[in-house]
Amino acid sequence: MAAGGNALPGETPTDPIFELLAIERSSTAEQVAEALRTKITGGELVPGTPLPEVTLADSMGVSRNTAREALRILTREGLVAHNMHRGATVAILSEDAVADIFRVRFTLEMAGVGASASLDAARLKPLRDAIDSIAAAHAADEPGSMIEADVEFHRQLVGLLESPRLNRFFEELQGELWLCLALITRRPEKPDPLIDEHTELYELMVNGEQVACRRQLEQHLAESEENLKSIARNMSKADQE
Repeated sequence: MAAGGNALPGETPTDPIFELLAIERSSTAEQVAEALRTKITGGELVPGTPLPEVTLADSMGVSRNTAREALRILTREGLVAHNMHRGATVAILSEDAVADIFRVRFTLEMAGVGASASLDAARLKPLRDAIDSIAAAHAADEPGSMIEADVEFHRQLVGLLESPRLNRFFEELQGELWLCLALITRRPEKPDPLIDEHTELYELMVNGEQVACRRQLEQHLAESEENLKSIARNMSKADQE
């Protein structure tokens, strides 16, 4: 690097001062967003919970700008919603939103199963790794980590399409997908079937039984969608009372 910050041929021009400022600002907001994300998906902050900037900033020891940026991050992810009269709150999923999310999931994940037919077991290993992480989190009684591993399984499934654009598109659903899975996972009246269901999907793909896998995935998604619609319906009623 030449003096004064001017780049020599082949070098990328940088300014260390501005780089440091950008990294620190992003890191702090991301850390706050991650802390809130964990509380939302872990059930400590339920849908509809108010998230006032001042309270967040004071309780987490950050500036209001940082708290605001963290809320913006979670809003883009679909975990936080803004209302003119109530301000920022943990998002409440509507039945229409659930239907739309699962319409997208069905299209992409079914395509991922189809793509698995031309791939070897090594390429499918990330799916197995995600299942192992689900099991480990389940054994440790860590619902947040279990949801994270569940999301990773479906991310890897879509990743079998080997399309960077579809991967980015699916990433936009991640926050809402986290919220969906969190609501299902913490339902006390239903035992968690994640390990067995995901293992079956994985083994069907590895064994080349894509037709049976599609059928199983369709049932898995349909049951999840109906469960979530019921939850969304009840949340909507409670919010209106």
